[in-house]
Amino acid sequence: MKLILQLLFVFFINLGFSQDYREASIIFNDSSSIQGFAEIKDNAIYFKVKQEDKADKWSYDFAKGLIFSAYGYSEKYEYVEFEHSKPKLLQVVEEGNVNLYRYAKEYYIGRNPNLSIGKLPSDEDKIWAMSEAFYVKRNSEPYAIDIEFSFNLRAKKYFGDCKKVVERIKSKKFTKENIKDMVFFYNEYCGSDDE
Repeated sequence: MKLILQLLFVFFINLGFSQDYREASIIFNDSSSIQGFAEIKDNAIYFKVKQEDKADKWSYDFAKGLIFSAYGYSEKYEYVEFEHSKPKLLQVVEEGNVNLYRYAKEYYIGRNPNLSIGKLPSDEDKIWAMSEAFYVKRNSEPYAIDIEFSFNLRAKKYFGDCKKVVERIKSKKFTKENIKDMVFFYNEYCGSDDE
């Protein structure tokens, strides 16, 4: 399942780079929305109704988020508030009793060390990597928190209302490497009424 998700992610990233803008719906703070084409740059949404139009820049002041949709697949982003910083546009991974958000950033590592002699460097020789961070937030909470930082301490406290999750954290079945599984489990088996 993880391989399929990774392949879909690579496919849509490549699709995103091959086209300037992807089909999307922008969602405004009043919950109204408009369909068109969008891309995300530097924590802002660039949106236009038609592909040939000039894009307008939207931030958290007016926009709540964005949903990319094409080929039967959708990818949702929302502006999420943090206690000591401006809201960030994060990918929504899971919605439920606890919402899980993902922030991913691609960064340049260097050039391929195995270049053949006599070949000039090009963009194809660049090596990129991706870092990601996960945040959790209940709808009743004003701010999202970084669940990876001091994972054992924070996760036990945050999910303390569910004995099943806490037991799995203590037994190392849930670690910061499988945060998605932990949140999916919590939303499925725990929550407001279940224990």
